[in-house]
Amino acid sequence: MSDTAVTAPDDATMEHHEAFRRKRDHSVRAPQGALALVVTAWVSEPTTIEGVPGTWSLSPSGDGLQVTADASDEIVVDGQVVDGAAIVYGHDSMTPSSVRFDDHTTAFAVGPDFNGRFALQVWDSDAAESRGFQRIDVYPYDPAWVKHGTFEPVDGGVAFEYAKSRGGSLRQGVSPGRIRFEHEGAQVELVALPDGDSLQIVFADATTGDETYDVGRFLFVKPRHDGTVDLDFNRAIVPPCALSEQFNCPLPPAGNRLAFPIRAGEQRPIFAKP
Repeated sequence: MSDTAVTAPDDATMEHHEAFRRKRDHSVRAPQGALALVVTAWVSEPTTIEGVPGTWSLSPSGDGLQVTADASDEIVVDGQVVDGAAIVYGHDSMTPSSVRFDDHTTAFAVGPDFNGRFALQVWDSDAAESRGFQRIDVYPYDPAWVKHGTFEPVDGGVAFEYAKSRGGSLRQGVSPGRIRFEHEGAQVELVALPDGDSLQIVFADATTGDETYDVGRFLFVKPRHDGTVDLDFNRAIVPPCALSEQFNCPLPPAGNRLAFPIRAGEQRPIFAKP
């Protein structure tokens, strides 16, 4: 598959892209957007958590966390003030719980991890302002970086290894297939992690660590039933760990580290200097 001739984007394309940029900016600034995550506390035994009241432990049934507090602590779980003990069900459960501490601080439980632990993630809607967030720098829209490729499913998937931004041992990933596109006459092959009905491509390129965020970027794509897939690198985004150190993001696997520069999409977040 060869690259098609590059033409200037029409008004509808630019309006669609600008709408994507507005939605993206709103999402990172949201009360539980990436900028707002201020605490991720993994719980294995009864403990207190910095910045929030209550004593936190694993729930007796192992499906979330239990918080013990007095009414004076003003912890609200699923709309009820906690006076004694309450269960905080995991964010991915059938009945996820919400937690509110005050008018700008909320939380939910995530997990379990490989050791059966759950974590309390605490979100502060004032964090973006207090940290001096200004914007995410973005390359100008470039239609040349809308690549038309193919997705080839593979029985049993394609196994690969990847690291995480906060260290630790290598993780094992399985891509449901191979994504291919052509760049300057050469075939490029990528693997991806499943993400709902989309695929999450974690990649690095020749701009990484210089013009763009140090550990790489994300691109989400949806292959069609006929195996075709559009890779619009103008929608490449910085991972959430670029916006809060509380996230533990996947790093690009070896095969997704590209030798050429992709000057499209997000570059890096900009914060006011202290």
